[in-house]
Amino acid sequence: MHPWCDGDRGPVSCDSGGTRDLRAKLEKEQRNLETLKDKRRDFEDKRSRAADDGEKTKWTMEIEAVDRDIEASKKRIDDLKADLDKRKDFVEKAIYTLNKCIDYRRAVMNIFAYATDKVRGENEPDIKPYAEKLRDKYPQHISGHEIQITSRMNALENCKKEQP
Repeated sequence: MHPWCDGDRGPVSCDSGGTRDLRAKLEKEQRNLETLKDKRRDFEDKRSRAADDGEKTKWTMEIEAVDRDIEASKKRIDDLKADLDKRKDFVEKAIYTLNKCIDYRRAVMNIFAYATDKVRGENEPDIKPYAEKLRDKYPQHISGHEIQITSRMNALENCKKEQP
C-alpha cells in the first residue's frame, strides 16, 4: 500500500488548472499565428502594389520579419502541444496510481475488519487481554485509512478533471 500511496510508484495528485492553462496558452498562440499569417498576406498585397523598388524592399523586409515571427509562433505551438502530451501522460499515471492506492487501502481496511471480528470473539483467558488491546487499537487504524481513502478519492477527482 505505501509505495502506491506515498508516491513511490507514481504521482498521487494533479495540480488544479494545469491542463486548462496549457490549453488556453495553446489556443492563444494558435490565434496569434493566424493573425501573423493575415498580416503576412496584407504585406504581400502591399508589396505587389508597391510603385518603386524602395517600397518593395520595405515590404519584403516586413514580410521577412513576420516570417520569423510565424516560425517562432509555430515553435511555441509545438512546445505547448508537447507539454500538453506530457501533462496527459502525467495525469493518466496519477489516476492509475491513485486507483491502486485506493484499492490497497480498502484491502488493508478489510484486513482490519477481519482481525477485529477475530479478536472480538476471543475468550481464552491468556489471550483475551491482548485481544482487547488490539481490538481497541483497530478503530483508530480504520479511521486513518478512511481519511486517507477520502483524501485519495478527492485527488482522483481532481486528476479526472485535469484529463486533456
